[in-house]
Amino acid sequence: MIKIVVRFIFLAIGAIIVFVCLAIYSGGEKFRWFGKKVEQQSEKIGEKADTIKKGSDEVIRGIEKTTQKVKEFTGSKDSGNNDKSR
Repeated sequence: MIKIVVRFIFLAIGAIIVFVCLAIYSGGEKFRWFGKKVEQQSEKIGEKADTIKKGSDEVIRGIEKTTQKVKEFTGSKDSGNNDKSR
């Protein structure tokens, strides 16, 4: 178990050294490129999330309308959530 932990620590240190060397060698250009791509994708994800939210709002409104019509049809005035008879 200790060997695994020691190997993991050495692997992490090696990864940090490689990361720093690449940053110094390329002047950070590759990391800026990666950052720009991540930013573009996050904007696309945000747009998709807004679209999904609008759709879910429409579904919720539809459910509320259906619930209201069912209540009108059955003559129920209670919301059904406070059923204390059980």
